[in-house]
Amino acid sequence: MMSKNNSSRGIKHHVRTAIAKTGVMRLAVHAAPASIAILRYHSVQEDRARFGNSIGEAIIHSLATFRQQMETVAVQFDPVSMDEALLFLRGERSLPRRPVVVTFDDGFADNAELAAPVLDRLGIPATFYVTVNPVDSSQPPWFCRLRHAFATTQKKTWFDSIDDSTRNLEKAPERKAAFLVASERCAQKTAAAQNDALQLIEEELEVEPFAPGERFMMSWEQVRSLRKAGHIVGSHTLSHPNLAHITKRELAEECRQSKKRLEAELGAEVIHFSYPSPILQPHWTERTITATEDCGYQTAVTSTAGVVRDDSNPFHLQRMAVPHDQDEFLWTLQCTLLGRRM
Repeated sequence: MMSKNNSSRGIKHHVRTAIAKTGVMRLAVHAAPASIAILRYHSVQEDRARFGNSIGEAIIHSLATFRQQMETVAVQFDPVSMDEALLFLRGERSLPRRPVVVTFDDGFADNAELAAPVLDRLGIPATFYVTVNPVDSSQPPWFCRLRHAFATTQKKTWFDSIDDSTRNLEKAPERKAAFLVASERCAQKTAAAQNDALQLIEEELEVEPFAPGERFMMSWEQVRSLRKAGHIVGSHTLSHPNLAHITKRELAEECRQSKKRLEAELGAEVIHFSYPSPILQPHWTERTITATEDCGYQTAVTSTAGVVRDDSNPFHLQRMAVPHDQDEFLWTLQCTLLGRRM
């Protein structure tokens, strides 16, 4: 028997779908104050389950889903670039009535191999925020290694030598809780200290570091190819920490050195930034805003849900997490442009 909660969700879904398909929402968007919806993607795969134990299925969109969503953006909305969004925020340019910016975080190889061809075919500009160290080293980022460690360990318990505690791993909720504890620890560290913490956890779980056996992150050549195709490349830090939970010196290093490294590889100025949101909140603060501005960035996007208006602060721009279901995608995108809570 269907529970009340499931029944309620099903009814709500059908109502949303019906409203979205009538075109009423589209007309409302035309009449609403000028605003921009910034979409937040991470990975696109033929098979979402393929990297479920590393990237995580929640942030992987199937290629078929991504293609359908981009076709919707191209036909029913007005795709614009982050550069155009910046000019809008400065009052230097007006935008179409339904502007949508497509962004990707992290720098996974599938961004260039699978997502970019879809975008190029439809003429949609995108911004790819690259985490520099994993691209430099061709190694998976820490959160993928950590997810893989907890997903594949055969141990029934984890003795956490840092906390001097033993955590049960037998049941899925317990394993997830342990994974979150480990994630919070790694997210508050950078570079070598982050890697040391990760290696210790892998040793305690008795697993080998995640090795996908193929290119997992983009190469610098792929990063450059995106820019040559007309897309924007921005910074997503060096090592993907939570910037609000590291020291002032580490914050400056992550922002400044990632920008410097990207500019050296691209031979062009990098002015767009994306705050990592690996775990813990907040993931941006007044201190991080100051740091990104001081480094010479001109925009910084967050993982905070919402719409961008002409009076939005360019250093903490809101984005929309993208649903997998097509009807939910259309509903959420229309609500975002209207500035309404979903």
